Amino acid sequence: MCSSDLARAVATAVEQALRALPLAAAAAPGPRDVLCHGDLHLGQLVRGPGRSGWLLIDIDDLGTGDPAWDLARPAAWFAAGLLPPDVWARFLGAYRAAGGPAVPADGDPWARLDVPARALTVQTAALAVAKTAEEGREADEAEELMIQACTRIAALAAG
Repeated sequence: MCSSDLARAVATAVEQALRALPLAAAAAPGPRDVLCHGDLHLGQLVRGPGRSGWLLIDIDDLGTGDPAWDLARPAAWFAAGLLPPDVWARFLGAYRAAGGPAVPADGDPWARLDVPARALTVQTAALAVAKTAEEGREADEAEELMIQACTRIAALAAG
């Protein structure tokens, strides 16, 4: 397959995954008016000097909304294979122990995280497709994992 055919196939997989997304507002009922970071990822958590806990930084996008979207990026990274299971488990466990409102205190978190994580996967993969095309290069490992996740999302909807 030539590179333009491959690029079209990748773009098609991302588009199919986008079409497979349910309407987010109706898909995962939960709190909608909670203080949210707005750009949460593991790089936004740092240990303060002399502190035993973590500090949340970069609050430029702070606002109210559905807290499940704050966990969408780490959840998407986990589901795509970018975040190792033990790191995800520690992160989710700490979030729950701190009383985080996005997911239940125990049990399966995916009823709340599935749609936001899928949406962020599609967004990340779409940005990767655009970036690689613009730069005339192949997708790196992280970009490829997100694109492959879109293929799985589209296959789930088709199956």
